[in-house]
Amino acid sequence: MTRSKEIINTIILLLVIGAVFSLYIGTQRKAMTSSPAFVYDEIVAQKQVLIENRSLIKPAAKLKEIAVPQPINPVSIVPPITPPRVISQVLPEYPASALENEIEGMTLVQAYVGLNGAVDRTEIKTSSGNADLDVSAVKAVFQWTFSPALQGGAAIASLFEVPVRFSIK
Repeated sequence: MTRSKEIINTIILLLVIGAVFSLYIGTQRKAMTSSPAFVYDEIVAQKQVLIENRSLIKPAAKLKEIAVPQPINPVSIVPPITPPRVISQVLPEYPASALENEIEGMTLVQAYVGLNGAVDRTEIKTSSGNADLDVSAVKAVFQWTFSPALQGGAAIASLFEVPVRFSIK
């Protein structure tokens, strides 16, 4: 009799833990999808150039202008959202393995910008098809700092997308 009560109590405990975990995951997904999203200009990482004295010059990443449609502000009582601004950015390094194999590609990194402007988490929205390029892009964007998005003067969390192009040319 007591053995069956233990089994029933264990099953109930597992169901409660599962329900709490599902609620937590659902809240995290909702936070990721309910935040406004913004897109940054494309960043281009280029290979390093070897000059006569055998020292390496790392060219700065070039920004490619991308036309981003401006949001239409419908008449409502909701104040407009000011997108986050990049305060500092870390440029990605071109992975040696990708250089050796002459692999190029573009990774679209999505960063979750918190209320304090720090990147709380990142994920690959579109892969370049090469894990080394993707990892380099994510590592770089994770180190960026922002002024947070604002709505009615109050900081809000937001999503910020950064296209990172790896080009050997």
